[in-house]
Amino acid sequence: MNHGDPHTPINHHVGIHSSDEEFLATVVPFLKEGIAAEDEPDPAAITTSRKLVLLRDALGPDACHVDFHDSAQWYRGTPANSMATALDYYVAHASPQGRIHITGEPVWDGRSPRQITEWKRYEALATELFTGAPPDLMCLYDTRTAPPDVIDAARHTHPTELDRHGIRPSPLFTEPTVYVTRDLGPLPPPPQDAIGVSLDKGLTAGHRFATDQAQARGMAPDAAARFGQAVSGATGYAVAQGCDRADLQLWSTRQRIICELRTSVGRITDPFLGFRLPGPQAQPEDGLWKTRQVCEFVDMRSANEEKEGWTIRMETALTPAG
Repeated sequence: MNHGDPHTPINHHVGIHSSDEEFLATVVPFLKEGIAAEDEPDPAAITTSRKLVLLRDALGPDACHVDFHDSAQWYRGTPANSMATALDYYVAHASPQGRIHITGEPVWDGRSPRQITEWKRYEALATELFTGAPPDLMCLYDTRTAPPDVIDAARHTHPTELDRHGIRPSPLFTEPTVYVTRDLGPLPPPPQDAIGVSLDKGLTAGHRFATDQAQARGMAPDAAARFGQAVSGATGYAVAQGCDRADLQLWSTRQRIICELRTSVGRITDPFLGFRLPGPQAQPEDGLWKTRQVCEFVDMRSANEEKEGWTIRMETALTPAG
């Protein structure tokens, strides 16, 4: 994204509501503000199919100026997949100055506790990645459907709260880098039956090792190839950081496959590696974009000292649905 000044704070609001009336009282004025802005494209609304009907009815003739999306389709896959959707949409639809109003309601039903933790971090990620870009973003949280801990997290990951009374700073807001790294303990060690391989000479053997192991463990060939590409994103980052040797370990359960890359030198100081959309100029982290798009979970840990190295652990379904 090239819109905006990197020093411009983001308009990333949380819209917490407990009824349909509160929902409409919050969202309708937000959308009408976007419709009325002469220098903006049509605003976008992403929420449940039921609430989309409510919005269309409440907006009346103005509904034709809103781009509606079902949240079940928008928030599919992982947080990284949804971030890709959001970034693609923003780049394609925002005004030349980067202006647009977008409101969205994440999906919480059916998520595992681990997935919910990742989606909480997604909101902090949005604050980080859109800082410097001038869109108006509002994330919707319905206390009737979102768990209480999710509502609490929303107040920590959004700089401002928006309701029928207007916008106000969120007193619980936590800086994104602080929020996403807190409570990160050490990763559990690989199991004893993990298969390991030492990589050198550009670490290129990691791709074939991961692909072959994934296919041998039951993953479809095309999915195994994507998993190999995901591992290549991590090894490519290691090479770009000056690592000429690394250790790769891989193991699986009946449903999951996990691959861990560990270096003996270097540090990871950026918790958002791999979430930024690759631009026209290549960056060392670009391959990690593919890693995050393929893998459901990508855990990064770094030692305190440069000489102690870092770890990237990649995990996904062994046999993806479909």
